[in-house]
Amino acid sequence: MTDHDRLFKELLHNFFDEFLEAFFPEVFHALDLSHKKFLSEELFPDLIDGDKKRADVIAETRFKENRKDCVLIIHIEAQNTHQEHFPQRMFTYFSMIYLKFRKPVLPIAIFSYDGGRDEPNEFVIKTPFLDAMTFRFLKMELGKMNWRVFMHSNNPVSAALMSKMNYKKKERVAVRLAFLRQMAGLQLDEARSSMINGFFETYLNLNENEVDQLMKEVRELPKDEREQVIKWPNSFYDRGVKKGKAEGMAEGKTEGKIEAQKEMALRMLQKQMDLHTISELTGLSIKEIINLKK
Repeated sequence: MTDHDRLFKELLHNFFDEFLEAFFPEVFHALDLSHKKFLSEELFPDLIDGDKKRADVIAETRFKENRKDCVLIIHIEAQNTHQEHFPQRMFTYFSMIYLKFRKPVLPIAIFSYDGGRDEPNEFVIKTPFLDAMTFRFLKMELGKMNWRVFMHSNNPVSAALMSKMNYKKKERVAVRLAFLRQMAGLQLDEARSSMINGFFETYLNLNENEVDQLMKEVRELPKDEREQVIKWPNSFYDRGVKKGKAEGMAEGKTEGKIEAQKEMALRMLQKQMDLHTISELTGLSIKEIINLKK
């Protein structure tokens, strides 16, 4: 079973700035992200379901204009069924974070499921005598977004998330090719490239006929771009679904994969992320991560 939360959290932790730049540019330009610091995800009591929920990504940074600190919370909602009380749940996350840090809090929700529902993004408390409060949060609904808007963005996050956007079945090859063309032009290290590609292929994996069509279209690209696309690591070299899956499973167990995980963990340690979060995002054990610090 695909661990959607882990995939999205890994993407956002490693490409947080790029995420804001692509989807919330006004927020991106208002923040001084050089002072960004990820905080441990908080468990909050869910008064609706009676259990505890975890806000997916919490980051502390500051505003450029007044140099005051603020906190961003990003929650990923992957469930396909409509969550009637979701805005109330977001308000709970918001309230708990504010009570703990006493700083401005900016809440963002990512609806990652397929389909195009119009999700509410406000929670209102009112009586016949007084509208006591209106809470709003920023949202993005991937299933309603047109992938073509982002096909030339040259942003690794929007490139990866094209795989979850609104496209027709006949456009699958075009989406994959647009992704490869963007990634070929980005200067990402091996670990980050592998993570972005792995995310994309989790949600858009071509079948054998589509791979053949993709290869034909790659050969028709201008020479310089074609050479860059072919050099970029991706699974369509395999030219067969069965062979591709078999080799992909074997490759995932190779030393190169382990080294990529370690490189990612070292980067997270430099950002002072906690060991539990690093372990969850990279798949390394706490002991392996501690050994990397030595």
